[in-house]
Amino acid sequence: MKKIIVFIIMYAFAAYIYAQDSTQTRPAQVTFFYPLGTNGINSTQYINNFSFNVLYGINGGLNGVEIGGWVNSNLGHVNGLQIAGIANVNAAAANGMMVAGISNFVKDTSNSLCYAGIANVIGGSAFGFQTAGIVNTVNGRFLGGQVAGISNITNGDMTGVQIAGINNVANGNVIGGQISGISNISKDLKGTQMALVNRAKVVNGFQMGLINIAESYEKGVPLGLFNFVKNGYHSVEFTTTEAMYGNINLKLGVDRLYTIYKAGYTVNHGESYLSYGLGLGTKVKITDKFDLAFDGSISHIVQQSFTPRLDLLAKLDMSFRYNLGEHLTFFAGPSFNVYGSEHDPETETSAIHVPYSIYTTEWWNDQGETYFWIGMNGGVAINF
Repeated sequence: MKKIIVFIIMYAFAAYIYAQDSTQTRPAQVTFFYPLGTNGINSTQYINNFSFNVLYGINGGLNGVEIGGWVNSNLGHVNGLQIAGIANVNAAAANGMMVAGISNFVKDTSNSLCYAGIANVIGGSAFGFQTAGIVNTVNGRFLGGQVAGISNITNGDMTGVQIAGINNVANGNVIGGQISGISNISKDLKGTQMALVNRAKVVNGFQMGLINIAESYEKGVPLGLFNFVKNGYHSVEFTTTEAMYGNINLKLGVDRLYTIYKAGYTVNHGESYLSYGLGLGTKVKITDKFDLAFDGSISHIVQQSFTPRLDLLAKLDMSFRYNLGEHLTFFAGPSFNVYGSEHDPETETSAIHVPYSIYTTEWWNDQGETYFWIGMNGGVAINF
């Protein structure tokens, strides 16, 4: 069966070589298997209003409806509806609607609704909506929507939306959205990318994923665990607070939104403690020399000899920042702290030193306490 399918499709494309201009229109034709049909060996010379191919038929064009058990093939323009059990194969432009059990092939442009069990393949630009079980491919510009089980690939600019189970690729600029399970790739982006990995050149919009990669952001923000913006905001900070004496923060993203990776060290009652955490922040330029930043983060406190206790420190830091040149910044400001520590309040102390508490509450199971206080943060940042 597979050999028959491959033979039919190859035969249909081979017939393009012998195509001549279709100059006549017929109301209907029926073909069992080309050339066994009402139009015979000259079927490529006729445009049909209704075409029925029991197994496989090749015709000059369509203005109407074509139905095929296996394959519908046309050497001229197709305007209307095509339904095929295996494939619709068209050498010129197609406008209308194509439905195929396996694939729709259009060598030229397409302004169509395309539904295929496996693939829609357009050799030129396209407008419309495409749905395929595996892949949609457009070898030019695309305007509309693509939904595929595996991949959507557009070799030109794309305006609209691409939704795929694995990846979306636009080798041109994107205006709209790309949503996939694994990756999205485009040149300039005006819109949204959502996947595990997103990559674009210049972004005016939003990237959300595990990893976001861009050269620059004109507008919008990236939201992810790892944000790599070549011309964005990159900074390493060395800070101190009243509870965690030594801290290092790595900030990656853009001024409007960056991801913070945190590590810290402190000592309490002769015991050493480490911390690790994540956060998000935003920075606003006040003058050429002064910025104002707001950072929210949460860190887990652990003893150097690991214990399974829950110790979480949530912080909202505001800092006034003075830029001493392009690469060096000094900053300081207030912090609002919420610290939850798992311990026996009657016999044990918390992991980190709480300087004071404006409000303290014991846990419902009497196995910990939560503290609230306002403190300070300050340090130096190296920008790169």
